[in-house]
Amino acid sequence: MEYELKPAVIKDGVKYKVIQITDVALHTARKTPTPLVGKKIQDALEKNKPDRIYSPIEKLAVSDDRTFTLNLLKTDPDLMRMVREEEAKGYKVLIALPKEGIPVVFGKDTVEFINSKNGKRILRGLAKEKEEK
Repeated sequence: MEYELKPAVIKDGVKYKVIQITDVALHTARKTPTPLVGKKIQDALEKNKPDRIYSPIEKLAVSDDRTFTLNLLKTDPDLMRMVREEEAKGYKVLIALPKEGIPVVFGKDTVEFINSKNGKRILRGLAKEKEEK
Protein backbone atom coordinates (compact mmCIF):
# COMPACT_ATOMS: atom_id res chain seq x y z
CA MET A 1 0.00 0.00 0.00
CA GLU A 2 1.28 3.47 -0.91
CA TYR A 3 0.91 6.22 1.67
CA GLU A 4 0.24 9.83 0.79
CA LEU A 5 2.21 12.77 2.10
CA LYS A 6 -0.30 15.58 2.49
CA PRO A 7 -1.79 17.80 5.20
CA ALA A 8 -4.05 15.88 7.55
CA VAL A 9 -7.77 16.49 7.79
CA ILE A 10 -8.85 15.54 11.32
CA LYS A 11 -12.25 13.82 11.39
CA ASP A 12 -14.49 13.12 14.37
CA GLY A 13 -14.73 9.47 15.35
CA VAL A 14 -11.30 8.53 14.01
CA LYS A 15 -8.54 7.52 16.43
CA TYR A 16 -5.13 9.00 15.68
CA LYS A 17 -1.57 8.38 16.76
CA VAL A 18 0.76 11.30 16.04
CA ILE A 19 4.50 11.04 15.46
CA GLN A 20 5.92 14.50 16.17
CA ILE A 21 9.20 15.33 14.44
CA THR A 22 10.86 17.99 16.57
CA ASP A 23 14.37 18.37 15.17
CA VAL A 24 17.26 16.83 13.30
CA ALA A 25 20.59 16.66 15.12
CA LEU A 26 23.85 16.39 13.21
CA HIS A 27 26.57 14.27 14.78
CA THR A 28 30.26 13.87 14.04
CA ALA A 29 30.61 10.72 16.14
CA ARG A 30 29.49 7.54 14.44
CA LYS A 31 26.09 6.59 15.81
CA THR A 32 24.75 3.10 15.36
CA PRO A 33 21.65 3.38 13.15
CA THR A 34 18.42 2.46 14.92
CA PRO A 35 17.79 -1.10 13.74
CA LEU A 36 14.00 -1.22 14.28
CA VAL A 37 12.67 2.28 13.71
CA GLY A 38 9.02 1.18 13.77
CA LYS A 39 9.46 -0.71 17.05
CA LYS A 40 11.21 2.25 18.66
CA ILE A 41 8.49 4.68 17.54
CA GLN A 42 5.77 2.26 18.68
CA ASP A 43 7.41 1.98 22.12
CA ALA A 44 7.62 5.78 22.38
CA LEU A 45 3.94 6.08 21.45
CA GLU A 46 2.93 3.48 24.04
CA LYS A 47 5.01 5.14 26.78
CA ASN A 48 3.96 8.63 25.58
CA LYS A 49 7.59 9.74 25.88
CA PRO A 50 9.87 11.39 23.33
CA ASP A 51 12.65 9.36 21.79
CA ARG A 52 15.28 9.73 19.09
CA ILE A 53 16.18 7.54 16.14
CA TYR A 54 19.55 7.50 14.40
CA SER A 55 19.90 7.22 10.66
CA PRO A 56 22.86 7.96 8.39
CA ILE A 57 22.36 10.43 5.56
CA GLU A 58 24.32 10.85 2.40
CA LYS A 59 26.60 13.86 2.08
CA LEU A 60 24.30 15.98 -0.02
CA ALA A 61 22.56 19.30 0.19
CA VAL A 62 19.00 19.00 1.45
CA SER A 63 16.85 21.78 0.05
CA ASP A 64 13.48 20.63 1.45
CA ASP A 65 13.80 19.22 4.97
CA ARG A 66 10.17 18.05 5.12
CA THR A 67 10.27 16.02 1.93
CA PHE A 68 13.70 14.61 2.81
CA THR A 69 12.56 13.53 6.31
CA LEU A 70 9.26 12.06 5.13
CA ASN A 71 10.96 10.13 2.32
CA LEU A 72 13.51 8.81 4.83
CA LEU A 73 10.66 7.57 7.05
CA LYS A 74 8.59 6.29 4.14
CA THR A 75 11.41 4.06 2.89
CA ASP A 76 11.89 2.36 6.28
CA PRO A 77 10.20 -1.08 6.03
CA ASP A 78 9.95 -1.49 9.81
CA LEU A 79 8.12 1.83 10.18
CA MET A 80 5.74 0.93 7.35
CA ARG A 81 5.01 -2.40 9.09
CA MET A 82 4.27 -0.53 12.34
CA VAL A 83 1.90 1.84 10.49
CA ARG A 84 0.04 -1.11 8.96
CA GLU A 85 -0.26 -2.75 12.41
CA GLU A 86 -1.65 0.47 13.94
CA GLU A 87 -4.13 0.81 11.07
CA ALA A 88 -5.26 -2.79 11.71
CA LYS A 89 -5.91 -1.77 15.36
CA GLY A 90 -8.11 1.10 14.09
CA TYR A 91 -5.67 4.01 14.39
CA LYS A 92 -4.61 6.44 11.70
CA VAL A 93 -0.92 7.37 12.02
CA LEU A 94 -0.01 11.00 11.37
CA ILE A 95 3.44 12.53 11.12
CA ALA A 96 3.51 16.09 12.47
CA LEU A 97 6.17 18.51 11.28
CA PRO A 98 6.79 22.10 12.43
CA LYS A 99 5.23 24.65 10.05
CA GLU A 100 8.48 26.65 9.90
CA GLY A 101 10.46 23.57 8.88
CA ILE A 102 12.41 21.03 10.88
CA PRO A 103 15.13 22.67 12.99
CA VAL A 104 18.57 21.25 12.27
CA VAL A 105 20.84 21.45 15.31
CA PHE A 106 24.34 20.26 16.17
CA GLY A 107 24.61 17.26 18.47
CA LYS A 108 26.71 17.63 21.63
CA ASP A 109 29.60 15.71 20.03
CA THR A 110 29.56 18.05 17.01
CA VAL A 111 29.72 21.16 19.21
CA GLU A 112 32.65 19.65 21.13
CA PHE A 113 34.46 18.89 17.85
CA ILE A 114 33.92 22.41 16.46
CA ASN A 115 35.38 23.85 19.66
CA SER A 116 38.38 21.50 19.53
CA LYS A 117 41.75 22.32 17.97
CA ASN A 118 41.06 20.18 14.86
CA GLY A 119 37.58 21.62 14.48
CA LYS A 120 38.93 25.16 14.54
CA ARG A 121 41.54 24.21 11.92
CA ILE A 122 38.82 22.88 9.63
CA LEU A 123 36.72 26.02 10.11
CA ARG A 124 39.72 28.23 9.28
CA GLY A 125 40.38 26.16 6.16
CA LEU A 126 36.76 26.49 5.05
CA ALA A 127 36.85 30.24 5.63
CA LYS A 128 40.08 30.48 3.61
CA GLU A 129 38.55 28.52 0.71
CA LYS A 130 35.52 30.81 0.76
CA GLU A 131 37.74 33.92 0.61
CA GLU A 132 39.63 32.54 -2.39
CA LYS A 133 36.45 32.04 -4.45
